[in-house]
Amino acid sequence: MARIDIAERKWFRKTSAAFRKVWLDMVKRAESFDAFVKGVADFLGVSPEVVRASLPAQNWAEFQRNAEQYVEVALRKIQRAFEQHKWKRKLIEAFTTRG
Repeated sequence: MARIDIAERKWFRKTSAAFRKVWLDMVKRAESFDAFVKGVADFLGVSPEVVRASLPAQNWAEFQRNAEQYVEVALRKIQRAFEQHKWKRKLIEAFTTRG
């Protein structure tokens, strides 16, 4: 087995083992919503109040309140990425593609 395959397996094991708790803790933090609002406001050049009142922000807040419903979806995406060797492909691409 190539070293990159070993590294990819290690990435998957470490990511999926700690993911549920780490992801839920991160998503549920008040700072996560604030970071979302600030990021969108800075990018668009609008006030944070405009972003907070928007439908996307309301949807994000709903997602945040119900994060437990989405953790399995996120874990399935990590599993699928591992099965499709996306980590390996993207790593190789990052260091072999000239921009």
